[in-house]
Amino acid sequence: MRNDEYSVMNGVLAHRLEDHFKQCRYAMAAGATLFAGLILTGCVTTSYVANDAQERVALVEEQSEFRSVMTPAGLRVLTPDGVLVDPNQSQAPASVQQVAQNSTPRIALLLPMTGSLSAIGEAMKNGVDLAIKDVGVPGTFEARLYDTQSTNLGALTAAQQAVAEGATLILGPLRGDALPTVAQVAASRGVNVVSFSNDITRVSDNAYVMGITPEAVTKRVLSYAAQQGHRRVAVVAPADTYGLAAADAANGLARFLGTNIALTETYPADAEDRPGRTAVAQQVGMQADLFDAIYLPDTQEAGDMASLLYFYGVDPRRVRFLGVPIWDQQANALISEQALVGAIYASPAEAKFADFQQNYQAAYSSDPHPLSSLSYDGMAMALNIAGRMPMTRFLANELERPQGFAGIDGPFALRADKRVERGMAIKRISSVGLELIEDAPAGLYQRNVTAATGSIVGVGAQEAVVEVPTTTSTYTTTTVTRTETRLPPEAGGWIGRGENRVWVPANR
Repeated sequence: MRNDEYSVMNGVLAHRLEDHFKQCRYAMAAGATLFAGLILTGCVTTSYVANDAQERVALVEEQSEFRSVMTPAGLRVLTPDGVLVDPNQSQAPASVQQVAQNSTPRIALLLPMTGSLSAIGEAMKNGVDLAIKDVGVPGTFEARLYDTQSTNLGALTAAQQAVAEGATLILGPLRGDALPTVAQVAASRGVNVVSFSNDITRVSDNAYVMGITPEAVTKRVLSYAAQQGHRRVAVVAPADTYGLAAADAANGLARFLGTNIALTETYPADAEDRPGRTAVAQQVGMQADLFDAIYLPDTQEAGDMASLLYFYGVDPRRVRFLGVPIWDQQANALISEQALVGAIYASPAEAKFADFQQNYQAAYSSDPHPLSSLSYDGMAMALNIAGRMPMTRFLANELERPQGFAGIDGPFALRADKRVERGMAIKRISSVGLELIEDAPAGLYQRNVTAATGSIVGVGAQEAVVEVPTTTSTYTTTTVTRTETRLPPEAGGWIGRGENRVWVPANR
């Protein structure tokens, strides 16, 4: 086996996870009738199982080629003379085994197993393995891992190898800039690609993005803010790929959400550009009376920009700051920013993550990477389709199931425009931790689960535990190292306006 290829599973034999797999989902009671059909060559056939469980075949017309059919007993190969053969039997001829192998849906995983992103790739592979153990149905799929080497050229090479080896679906790549070339290779064989990217500009006729996109995040947080009465929104975004995409999404979704975008400003993404960021903060501060919420889709230096906005007149006691999922990972820094106390943001679902995290820790003795759950959800989606639709080719109508799929990160659905619809949670930043305000719905067409305001029930060693009466009973923040709010100039600065202004030294 090649070093860059990891054969995850071919039925029960390749992965040897027999004890972990569930019973075949397509199994039917004796006497049931099942019409199956992936016609490889030649004429159409109909197969069924009689009441005595003996397999028989009615030939529509004379057969001249081997064909694969799915029966309640599993995959069988129909010979030219009308006999059903189990390809897993030791005496099955090579021609029968080859037909069966060609009929099995093949899922290709394109992940960075070497290079600069190898640690992420390993964590995502672990997520995939857990999905196979939890969801995989023996004999309904084969999955292989191809190393993209953390480069676009590596992704291209991996895609070429995957389609040459008969892939019927590609999961990956991770990087959005590698998606167009991978999709082009896959399109030559009629194969769909579901990437882990969140860059919606990279979609194409056969290429989906299933990452947590700026569009999905923006829709969720603006919708929740509008429900709470914050309908006049200022969009203040960094001039990077994510920030610009979020700003575009906010302006595009505003009418649909009943929100008025009062102003849109972008600022330098580089925190070292103090003059540029300060100028934008001043401009926004002078218009603070125009909005009651401010959307800050900053994935790098949200605390720094929020502090500047606060300094120049955006008062968080009147204006609600809105944010993005990566704030989960930046909790230590953000909860020490006075400007962000009370801020709300969209986040992946909490209800299923605790169990996933526990299973991951038990299997790999480490915490999952945030993208481990994404790769789990991608593989679980593919296995769900393969389990329900034997011999699937993962066509668009199968991937774009209207009701979507359940996921660790919340329910999601791939849309006809190749983007992703997501159900997400809402969290709030408090002075000592994070509060789960509303978890994601169980399904995309269900109401969000509303939680009462989270209450701090314990603080020890500067670690906060928040109790919220939802399906997730507790939420624990990361350990907090408290620092003073960063304010210009270096010596300190004024907070507030008019008679309420308070001087805060930079170091005290």
